[in-house]
Amino acid sequence: MIFLIALASLAGFILIALADLAAGGGKSKLKQYVAAGIAAYIVLIIIIYFILPAFIIPNILWLNAIGILFAAFPLFASKQAEKKTKNVGVSLAGILLAVVVIGAVVCVIANFAVYQSSYDHVVKSTEEEAKPMDEDKTPIAIAPSSVRNKMNKKMSVVPDTQLYHLGSLQTQTVGSTNEYIAPVEFDGFFKWLKGGETSGYFVIDATDLGAQPEFVENKLSYVPSAYFHKDLQRIIYSRYPSYIQEGDARLEVDEEGKAWYVQTVYQPKRFTKKANGDDIQVVVVNPYNGESKIYDADQAPDFIENTISPEMASKLNTYYGEYSGGFWNRHFGKAGVKIPNDNGTEHGVTAVFSEDGSIQYFTDFKSPKENIDSALGYSMVDGRTGEVTFFGGEKNNGIMDSSGAVQVVEKEYPEKKWEGKMPVLYNIEGNPTWVISVLDSNGIFKQYAYVRAADSDYVVFGDNAKSTLEAYRLQLSTDTSTAESTGDAPVQQISGEVNRLYISNNNAGAKTIQFLLKDQDVIYSINSTDAPYAIFLKEGDQVSFEAAMQDGAASATIEQISIEGLNKN
Repeated sequence: MIFLIALASLAGFILIALADLAAGGGKSKLKQYVAAGIAAYIVLIIIIYFILPAFIIPNILWLNAIGILFAAFPLFASKQAEKKTKNVGVSLAGILLAVVVIGAVVCVIANFAVYQSSYDHVVKSTEEEAKPMDEDKTPIAIAPSSVRNKMNKKMSVVPDTQLYHLGSLQTQTVGSTNEYIAPVEFDGFFKWLKGGETSGYFVIDATDLGAQPEFVENKLSYVPSAYFHKDLQRIIYSRYPSYIQEGDARLEVDEEGKAWYVQTVYQPKRFTKKANGDDIQVVVVNPYNGESKIYDADQAPDFIENTISPEMASKLNTYYGEYSGGFWNRHFGKAGVKIPNDNGTEHGVTAVFSEDGSIQYFTDFKSPKENIDSALGYSMVDGRTGEVTFFGGEKNNGIMDSSGAVQVVEKEYPEKKWEGKMPVLYNIEGNPTWVISVLDSNGIFKQYAYVRAADSDYVVFGDNAKSTLEAYRLQLSTDTSTAESTGDAPVQQISGEVNRLYISNNNAGAKTIQFLLKDQDVIYSINSTDAPYAIFLKEGDQVSFEAAMQDGAASATIEQISIEGLNKN
C-alpha cells in the first residue's frame, strides 16, 4: 500500500514530465525525468514509511508538492532546450504549484470553518446533577502514576527484562474486577531484533491500594514497539491508509485471557484533519498473528471497554466545550465557551469506573477568563461510544475547579512536597466533592483527600477511600448548610435505644444532635431546625425514624425523629 501511495504522490511530477516531453524534450530529457522520478519515488517511500501520513487531501497536496519539486531538476537542467519547450513545462509546473497552494489555502480555511460542524457532530447530552456516589458501585481507582510505580518495581520478574520497558496503561473490567493492564514493550530497535516477541503484560486490581501487580506471560509479536512488518502502527496504516490513528494502541484482555491491541481511528472531515464525533471507528488487532478488523466504536466486541482513546476523549471535550459557536467565537466573542482543564491523568482526562462496569473519561471545565478558578461543570465521555455527557446544574455553580482543589490539598503538605493527582468530582450526599489522590514525588500513594467543592475549608484526609468517605460524610452531617440529598439510597425504618449522645452548636445558632443506638455503630445526625424537640433527647430514650442510607454506611443524616414519651417530632 505504501508503494501505491508513493506512486499517487508522483501525479504532479508525471503530468509535468509528460507535458514537457510531448513538447519535444528528446532522449536526454527522458533520462533526466526517469532519474528524477526514481529519486522522487524513493524519497516519497522513505517519507511515507517513517511518517505514515494518512492519505487524505491535505497530505496528498504536500506529498505531491515534493514530487513537483523533483520535476524542477530536469525541467531546468538543459540550457540548450528551446524556449517554447521550457515554457510548456514551466507553465504546467506553475499551474500545479498554484493548485497545491490554492488547495493548501482551502484546507486552512476549511480547518477554521468546520469547528462548528465538529461541535455539531459530537454526540452529547446534559444532566443537572450526577447520581449520588455509591462507593461499592463507583469505586475510587488508584492513580495511574502510583500503579506504574508498582509495576516498574516488579519488572525484574519479566523474562529477559533488559529488553523491555512498561507500555501504556489501560483501564478495563474483567468479570467483576476493575483492573489496570500494561504490556511490556521493546526498549528500542536492537532489543526488538534480539527478542522478536514481547513477554506479556502486568495486571493489577485498580481499586485495591494493597494490591500488587501480577505478571502474565503471554508472548506477543505484533506490538507498537516492534519494527518493520510487525510494527502495529504500520500494519494498521497499510490496511486503512485513509484513517487517522488517534492516540496509542492499547492492550485489552478478553474474558479468556487472550490479548488484543485496540486503536482508535477516524476518517476526517473533507479538506481537514478534524474528526466526526458521531463516526469514530476502532481497529482491533490480534497481536499473535497480526490479523485485524475494523468496527464502529460502539460495535466492537463486548470485552473492549475503551474503543475511545484518552486522546480522542480529550479532543471531543475540546470540540464540545470550546467550539459551540465556531472558531471565531472561541477566540473573540467567547459566548458559551468552556475550556477543559488539563488535570486528568492522561491527555487531560481521567478514566473512572461506572456502576455498570463501563469506563468513562472525566474532565472539568473552566471559564476562558483568566484568574477565575471556579468550575463551569464537568463531562463524562463514554469509553465505548464517545458520547459526551455534561453535568452542570445549580449545585455545580460556583464550585472550585480541579486546579483549585489540587492547590487546597497541596497547601496541607508544603514541606513534604506531596502532590494532588487524579482529581475527580463526585456527588456525595448531594454535595459536589473532589476526590484526590495524594502522592509523593516518586508517585507513591500517601493519602486520599475529599474536598468539598463549594467550600475549601471542608477537607478530609485518610489512608483509604472507604474510611475517608465515612469521615467526610460525618463532617457533612454536622453542617446544616450542606445538602441533604441521599439520591437513590434505600429508605430504612430504624428504631432502638439511644446509647451515646453529643450535641454541638453551629455558626447559624442551631444545634446538631448526634447519637448512637445500642448495638449499632452508625452515627445518626439531626438538626434542631428540622426537629426542635430533638434537643431534649437523652441517653436511654427509645426512638424511631426513617433514614435513607446505603448498606454499610458509617453515618446518616435524618430530618424527623419520634421520641418515646415525648410524642413530638
